[in-house]
Amino acid sequence: MISPFSFLRITLLALLLVSIQGLSPCIAQTIHGTVVDDEGRALAGANVLLLNTSMQQYRYGTTTSADGTFVIGPVEEGRYHVTTSYLGFDPDDREMTIAVGGVYHVDIELAARTVTHPGVVVAAHRARPQLTPVTFSNLTADELRGRPDMKDLPATLSSRPSTTYYSENGNGIGYSTLRIRGFDQRRIAVSINGIPQNDPEDFNVFWINFFDVDGSVEDIQVQRGAGASAYGSVGIGGAINIVALPYRPNPYAEVTLGYGSYDTKRLSVEVNSGLLRDKYVAFARFSRLESDGYRDWSWTEFNRFFVGLTRYGSRSTLTLQAYGGPQRDGLAFSGIPRAANKDVLTGLNGILVDRRYNSSLFTRDTEDFHQPHVELHHEWQATGNLHVSQSLFWVRGNGYFDFGANFRSADYLRLPAGFVADDQRTLPLFISSPSVDLLFRASLDQWQVGWIPRLTLDNKYGKTTIGGEVRLHRSERWGRIQEANGIPSDLVGSDADRRVYQFKGEKVITSFSAGHEARPSPRLAVHAEALVTRVQYRVYDEVFFATRLTKPYVMVNPRIGVTVNPERAWSAYGSIAYSSREPRLKSLYDGEEAGAGFLPRFETDANGRIDVDRPFVDSEHLLDFEVGVGRNDARSSITINGFWMEFMDEIVPSGGLDQFGVPRTGNADRTRHVGVESEWRVGLTRNLNMYGNFTVGRARYKRFVEFATLPDFSTVQLDRRDNPIPGFPSTNGNLELTYRRSGFRIGAFARYVGRQYIDNSGGRDATGLEDESLTVDPYFVMDASVSQTFNPASPLGGLSIGVDVNNVLNSELLLFGNVGPLGPQFFPSATRHVFFRASYVLR
Repeated sequence: MISPFSFLRITLLALLLVSIQGLSPCIAQTIHGTVVDDEGRALAGANVLLLNTSMQQYRYGTTTSADGTFVIGPVEEGRYHVTTSYLGFDPDDREMTIAVGGVYHVDIELAARTVTHPGVVVAAHRARPQLTPVTFSNLTADELRGRPDMKDLPATLSSRPSTTYYSENGNGIGYSTLRIRGFDQRRIAVSINGIPQNDPEDFNVFWINFFDVDGSVEDIQVQRGAGASAYGSVGIGGAINIVALPYRPNPYAEVTLGYGSYDTKRLSVEVNSGLLRDKYVAFARFSRLESDGYRDWSWTEFNRFFVGLTRYGSRSTLTLQAYGGPQRDGLAFSGIPRAANKDVLTGLNGILVDRRYNSSLFTRDTEDFHQPHVELHHEWQATGNLHVSQSLFWVRGNGYFDFGANFRSADYLRLPAGFVADDQRTLPLFISSPSVDLLFRASLDQWQVGWIPRLTLDNKYGKTTIGGEVRLHRSERWGRIQEANGIPSDLVGSDADRRVYQFKGEKVITSFSAGHEARPSPRLAVHAEALVTRVQYRVYDEVFFATRLTKPYVMVNPRIGVTVNPERAWSAYGSIAYSSREPRLKSLYDGEEAGAGFLPRFETDANGRIDVDRPFVDSEHLLDFEVGVGRNDARSSITINGFWMEFMDEIVPSGGLDQFGVPRTGNADRTRHVGVESEWRVGLTRNLNMYGNFTVGRARYKRFVEFATLPDFSTVQLDRRDNPIPGFPSTNGNLELTYRRSGFRIGAFARYVGRQYIDNSGGRDATGLEDESLTVDPYFVMDASVSQTFNPASPLGGLSIGVDVNNVLNSELLLFGNVGPLGPQFFPSATRHVFFRASYVLR
């Protein structure tokens, strides 16, 4: 049997051979031109970029001289999209076909900016406006630059329809969680350059591990509803596709400095080589980012890198890049009591609890982790209508989490007999032995490797896409007492290395997808696709109980949709999709609880053997109906869409948190999510633009009985029929105003989120009375950003300065809540805070 590494070596060799074949030389051509404003004045320093439309890569580029002229050459034959841009002016986009031996001249006139321009998106395999029957929104690199800086991507993405987030640290730096239509990020398929970012075992997206990647981002597309094979891995609630291929034919170097509230600091250095020897572009970005955080003990220290090299051929592109960097941060996974948002409370031992309180302050809970990503992307235009792409990737995550563990029992920690009384061995140490103080270390070492090929064929019958994925993921997890007072030294620390739990996990993912787009008439487009996926979990090398299990799943996810009046000012679409997704590994076997003898969560036979065909948590299934209508013209755009999502066995919070503050989950027999979303963009004046969105929705249990554990450890059944599902606000929206003139930009960004429930009770206590401690109040928050980029021809050319003001109204907000070990807990947003930034670009 060929090992995964041997397989990848063979694939890589074949890929390189194909790439070299595609790098054959061809006769070069030249483009001359001028760039002027609408009054005929030359624009010096305007950027002119040529996008190879078949390869979807910026292949050539230059800037205009003092008299507004430019020369680009030699240019290989082919079809190009030419984009010309200049500060304060609308970009000019046009198509050019370059033939062998030609000399071309083009005169370009730029008009003063009138409306936010979406720009050219350099990404294949994406949903296309007014053509693809998918509900989605885009966020361009230019829009990212105009928003407040030094935030996790979820904070930025929360500006899109039906999207919310919360930050454990309070100031949007550190651990943040994104939700789309109320579905948390475990059920949203996130990819960067087509590479899946959801953890294969846990499904979570750890945005903290690639904080600052937005500095290299070209575009982000946020899709809502059942994820589709042609647009990324399957997601129940949606999909987020991030393009980070920052290679440009023009050379430049940029330095960015920033400082703000809570001692937040940024230093970034970015270098782009420009086109070298007509074939290569190299890019590198290095950053150091620090913050004390808003809440107590919520500091962050990140070192980040993003480096890559692209090689262009006449019919192919090969890109090798890597990004990541080590990080250390103070953990803040516990919330605050609801009353502490407005008042200072007195807790145990006289501790004062306010909205910045973090219980980790006393135990010094800390993360030390590094997760580098390495990617190899190959694009090959095999013939005029056949395009082949493939990506190889490797991701390694290694580090540990240290946290106070006095809530653990003597049994769990494998403390010797007699350490506590026999009848107290299952009680938390803060009860059975309150003088003991200990720090527990949870270690994680994991890697994954994969290959994602895709073939696209254009012909008279439409466009056919065939793709697949092969991925192997392995992990090893263990835990031990790292530091302690009052525990024998031979049970503590790295030298003793007395582990409480230890096991290995594996997941193998294989998939095949096929899709077809057809245009039966100029007024109708039809899209159909299907994804077949097989995944297999394996748990092995469990040290203490010899636990072993293998659990496979096979899922078929079809979708069909139509677009009426495609690629015209008015268009409408509708789609039906069926999606299935397996539960995460922790729902089948929580090995980190094995210190207390945790067993796999499956039914057992008469002999006590587990039956892998009968897990306690089943796969969830969704039937998703989407309809929408939209209009788009030069000055404005608007879309209105509706969704009806019918779930069978939806995986929902079922009560309680694990040791990392993550809710435990189970299946609800039947649930329903319905809603209407709207999104609009309009140019109010030549320089003033407005963007907005609003959602009204409803998420309810239709059939769900929850089993709850009472304080006396007895179990009761609770009928949750017609109760709202926690974490799903019924309303939310955004409104943004942006003014731009020359290099000056000012923006105001307002967000509203409606009431949220934190558990399955629908905001009612055990007697049926309303209990506000089980809800998150509606909130409104506004941010602002001001920046000035100086004209390249001025003495300060290349310099940009800006300031971001977050939570302008200084509101005391709670963004999210759940039920923790001590009852309801909530996560506050930082009050008003600012960040100053400056950058200098040398071209």
